[in-house]
Order: sequence, then structure tokens, then C-alpha cells
Amino acid sequence: MKKLLSISLALLLIAALMVPAFAANAPLLADDADLLSSEEESIILKKLTQTSDALDMDIVIVTTADVAGKSLRDYADDYYDDNGFGVGRQGDRSGVLLLVYDNGNGTERWISTRGYGIEAFTDYGIQYVGSQLAPLMDSGAWQEAFEKYIELSDTLVKQAKAGNPLDNTKAKSKNVLLGIVISLVVGLIIGFIVMNAVKKKYKPVHFKANATDYLVGGSLQVTGAADNFRTTAVTRTPIQSNSGRGGSSTHTSSSGASHGGGGF
Repeated sequence: MKKLLSISLALLLIAALMVPAFAANAPLLADDADLLSSEEESIILKKLTQTSDALDMDIVIVTTADVAGKSLRDYADDYYDDNGFGVGRQGDRSGVLLLVYDNGNGTERWISTRGYGIEAFTDYGIQYVGSQLAPLMDSGAWQEAFEKYIELSDTLVKQAKAGNPLDNTKAKSKNVLLGIVISLVVGLIIGFIVMNAVKKKYKPVHFKANATDYLVGGSLQVTGAADNFRTTAVTRTPIQSNSGRGGSSTHTSSSGASHGGGGF
């Protein structure tokens, strides 16, 4: 009995030690580049926690002044994987991480996605988020920029869950439709103007009953005619297709996980 109890306690201890390996070992905010004040850090961390819990996926922000010689993509992916980020959605470790690298002369930014974050943050969506954050970051409004990132993350994930992820294919179709409508309207207006201008130049004429009335005597003389078939030439021009499609491009991190992402 004592031996069985000892084995049970040992198993419980091993299980307890294994739990951190499957849970995030780092906070959702790591401001190692000191871009925020202590008060601002508390505000951002609270919002990250609330949004992550509501979305059932981790929304992470990391700032650093040292990427350990790695590319922004590799540093962001490894930081996400090594610190155990990602929750819910059948264990696919879904989430998104915003990396801000202070290189001494300015900042470089990268967004890394994993699990459902890849679907929610399409390549187009990442660039859209970047376009909204870049002006704030460039002006040094870090708290506002990070709050905007959290807000946009919430919007993109909810939009994707509703079956309508932010993507360039839909944006392009809307632009094409708008372009067609504008072209038709402009074409009709120009056609109406040209038709009226041409119409005014013509003088009234009277209809003649016989075709011979329209001929000038002696003006048509046919001395001979022949049709000789020589050859046929066919010219083929290949149609260039645009293979650029929407969605998210992915790559494999050093840990073997599939990630999406992009810089801005």
C-alpha cells in the first residue's frame, strides 16, 4: 500500500512539473526595449489578457533591443514557440505576436501568427494592421499603437470567425466592380456628347427610291476580278495569368511549427 502511494505521489509530482511545458511561461507583454512606462505596461497587459481570454487565443506584444542575430521573423516565431504561447482551438496554439525591434536608429516591426491566427491574419490583413500602426509608432505613441493593435486583433479574429476574414481578394473584387460601373457611366456620357456633336454636322438629306440614283455615271469601271488564295498565318499570344491569390502564406519555424506573418 505504501509502495502504491509512493508511486502515485511520484506520478503527481511529474505531472505537476510537466504542466508549465504546455502553458505560457511568459507574460503577454514583454517591453524589454522600455517603450512604455510602468503604468502604461499595466494598462496594455490588462487589455491583452482580457482580449486573449475573450478570443480564446493569445495576443502578444514583445519589444526588444536585441534579436540575438536572428531575422525578425525567426526571433518572433521562436519567442512565441519557446515561451509556450497559444491556447484553445484543439491544441493548435492559436495566437498572434507583435514584435517591435529597436535597432538604435528606429524600430522594425513583425507580426507572427500561429494556429487560427494564420487564418484570421491573412497577408493582406497583416499589411492593413501595419498601415494603421506604423504612423503611431513612428510618432512615438506606443501606448496608442499597442491599444490599436489589440483592437484590430479583436476585429480581425471576430471577422474571420464570422466567415469573412479580411483579405485582398474581396477588396480587389469590390474595386473591379466599382471600376466597371464608373467606366460604363463615363462611356455613356462621352458617347452621348460625341453623338450630338456628329449629328449637328450632318445636313438633311432626302431618301431616293432607286440605288442607281446614288451612282455617278461612268465612275465605276471593272476590267477584271479574281480571288487567289495564297496562305494562312496564325499568331498565338500567350495570356499571362495573375497567380497572386489571397489568404496567408506560411513557413516553418525552427521548432517545426507552421507560422504565418509579415513585416511593416
